[in-house]
Amino acid sequence: MSVKPPTLYEGVDTIRQIQGLMVLCSLLPPDGRLREVLQLALALNEEHLLHRVEPVPDVHPHTVKAWLESLWFHGSPSPALKEVADWQSDNDNMTAALAELKTVEEQIGMKLVPHKIP
Repeated sequence: MSVKPPTLYEGVDTIRQIQGLMVLCSLLPPDGRLREVLQLALALNEEHLLHRVEPVPDVHPHTVKAWLESLWFHGSPSPALKEVADWQSDNDNMTAALAELKTVEEQIGMKLVPHKIP
């Protein structure tokens, strides 16, 4: 049986990003902290953020932190958005989520890395 070479076409990189996220999410522990916060984030109504979202200026960790805070803490966030922001401020939550993400990254041999879109 011969192996067919991969088909390359416009958008294939984006498709692989989506598929990578699907695999990453499917490998998270069912009772894990990272799954918990991702479910909270997915349940958010995007209308609360949509009018405030602007492209991140660059992907330096300090810049991204300021950008995230401008989304989460601007004005009066919805209770659901406040719950997500508060979740990530809890050291126990974040420590567990970091360990879970690292485990999945090691399993799949890939790391999620921010990349600025020009």
